[in-house]
Amino acid sequence: MTRTKYTLLALVVAVIITAVLVVPRVLPGIHHESVNTYSLEELLSGVPTPTVCIVGYATNPYIDNLTAGLGKVSVPYTVITSISNQTISRCSMLVISSDWLRMFGNEYRGAIINTMQRGLPVMAVGPNAGNSLLTVVGNLITSKAALIVGIPTGNGKQLRPELPTNVAALEIAMIPMRNATRYPTIWEVYVNTPPTNITYAVLRAWKDYNTARAFQQYESSLSVNIQGFNYVGHVGWYATNTYDWYGNLAGQQALSVDFYYTFYYITAKNNYYFFLNLVKHDVTGFPTHLSGAFTPCVAIEAVNGYTYKWPGQVLFYSAPIGGSSNQVTISYEEIGLFGKEGVVVGETITQGSVNWNYLSNPIEGQDKWTWTFNNPSTDTTYTLVPADIFQLNPNLPGGQPPLIETINSTALFGNFGCFNAPSPISVTVEVYPTSVTVISTST
Repeated sequence: MTRTKYTLLALVVAVIITAVLVVPRVLPGIHHESVNTYSLEELLSGVPTPTVCIVGYATNPYIDNLTAGLGKVSVPYTVITSISNQTISRCSMLVISSDWLRMFGNEYRGAIINTMQRGLPVMAVGPNAGNSLLTVVGNLITSKAALIVGIPTGNGKQLRPELPTNVAALEIAMIPMRNATRYPTIWEVYVNTPPTNITYAVLRAWKDYNTARAFQQYESSLSVNIQGFNYVGHVGWYATNTYDWYGNLAGQQALSVDFYYTFYYITAKNNYYFFLNLVKHDVTGFPTHLSGAFTPCVAIEAVNGYTYKWPGQVLFYSAPIGGSSNQVTISYEEIGLFGKEGVVVGETITQGSVNWNYLSNPIEGQDKWTWTFNNPSTDTTYTLVPADIFQLNPNLPGGQPPLIETINSTALFGNFGCFNAPSPISVTVEVYPTSVTVISTST
């Protein structure tokens, strides 16, 4: 098996992209590496554990080997035979068999494209996997991807997305950026990959995707710096949509949460645990053909730590707090404990401005952030990143791990008024020092 990776994280004009990337075929000798470069456990180290949504039939040898391989390393997965915006809201990545794409790809084109536009990796596996996926999403690649791999069309420097027929696995991940006409795009191409090696290809693609996302986050207007906390895990993305009167996608909200912890040792029976929630809430309005352009009006994130039920779960710190109006820069420094641990977040809004208001109820263990938007743009993702810290006090009931909490998000979109609301997102979790378990979700 050989592997070729193409990643472009700098946005440049399309003519430069195509001038550099006139690639008539993927050459196996370029950046090739053996399947056993890493173990499966090493591929999962340092990245969130994905929830893999597999589209196809269990009798397919690629699907059969993939489910067995993911099971061996305890990666959660689900096998489905149809795709909807609702089903993919629980996915970290989408893996689709090439035979399913050839039979049903055109029918589910909208849901597949929506997955890519959200920034989730989509991977095709099986015989002629590359072209089975590109046949479905080729127009999106041509119009939105900052990096196109294909063959010359004969019309100047334009390319047609196309790959050799011996490509057995292709991952494409587009990274949406504010006000960008083309998105940074990751291509992972695997040639002559047998079914027995497909788990490696999927997890390697996931690891590279997360590496690229981390780099993109630094290069964009959003920066996050966390010190003194150990990374626990991640849930999401979860997404819900709203539609116009004619059934066209008008707005989407997506929610994910990163969890961190640290503790202070007092005695063997009196460890004070501190859990940090880093909430990421994306809201995106879309243009429609019949109803005009929709933009976000309101976004809300709320955390419930159930202090009223378990007094040992104490809301310790939150940020940002207070309120502000007409801000193009959102920044906060949340320093907890003894000044050594905390999170520093900075973000610049590149279109319009935001207002925010913070509300907390420490007795109940609840806090909430409400954001409103001034002059927002359509087809632009706004990311809100509040954070809070809960302390587990061992001297009170519920003061031992896990921390049980619920994170909620809602959003409102509009064009000539703010009336379009996707269904709320709610996820309840148990957070331990080394893992996070989802108890329930509602979308």
